[in-house]
Amino acid sequence: MKEKNHTRPPLESLACVNLDCDLYGQKGGSNLIIRKVYGRDNIRYLRCRCCQQEFSERKNTALWNSKVPEDKAVSVAEHLAEGCGIKSTARLVKVDPSTVRRLNRKVGRHGQQYHEQEVQNVAVSELQADERHGFAGNKQQPAWEAELIDPASKFILAHVQGARDESLIRRLLQDGASRVRHPQEVALFTDGLAAYRTLFPEIFGYAYYPPRQGTRGPYPKARFRIPRTAAHVQIIKHQSGYRLKEIEIRYAHGSKKRIEQALDRLGYNVPNTSAIERRNGTARLMSAAQVRKTLAFAKKGEANVYDNLKVHR
Repeated sequence: MKEKNHTRPPLESLACVNLDCDLYGQKGGSNLIIRKVYGRDNIRYLRCRCCQQEFSERKNTALWNSKVPEDKAVSVAEHLAEGCGIKSTARLVKVDPSTVRRLNRKVGRHGQQYHEQEVQNVAVSELQADERHGFAGNKQQPAWEAELIDPASKFILAHVQGARDESLIRRLLQDGASRVRHPQEVALFTDGLAAYRTLFPEIFGYAYYPPRQGTRGPYPKARFRIPRTAAHVQIIKHQSGYRLKEIEIRYAHGSKKRIEQALDRLGYNVPNTSAIERRNGTARLMSAAQVRKTLAFAKKGEANVYDNLKVHR
């Protein structure tokens, strides 16, 4: 396999990693100098003139302390992101499977941190949410994932894992709403899971407290009002065995007019969750732990779909 030559980032694009430094995280300055170069990859060892702290240019990156050449580490990440398994990636890149597992955790964790940092204040007006299941440990232990995407750009705003219950949906919607610029102006398309209908007013609506009746008893609990700019529609599939009998469209919250505006913007004729369902199909093709009607499963829960590497790449 021919190795790639990765160019070094310019010194101006790096920043001091010392939390106590006045120039921490500030790029484009002249405070960093090259102290020395070491290792097979000629890694630059830097010094900050402001705090006199010395550190590697790989500090706080996915390649920090990777123990393998940079080209091989990047190749491992690229193979995993394209759906190769742990052992197949180890054979193709010619490294030990334990190295692939370690890099998978490091790169996946770094990708998640990058997603948390950069995916903020996103300008979207339509969202689609759905869940998909796999198995971890054996075929009797289901492992669920839920995702929230922008159907126009297919960008993944939120991804959570856990049991398929209200807690999973709450974490998904809260995470997605915290990243949207105007969460009260969102049209949400989901399946018929009751948790979506229950949680949508609380997360995408406005809270208000009704006046207290009388002078005794507890104060009324918070209630939630759906603005005209927000709406929620559920696409419910009724099946008989493995056959689809009927599709029910339920306008759960908000006005039908708001959903029609979203359909015009997306180019849809009827409400649907085609974008997130296509995403689920692609995810299953790229992860052996989620393919249907086979004996495949993830050996460990944290290895299901290789953590966040494919989601946050």
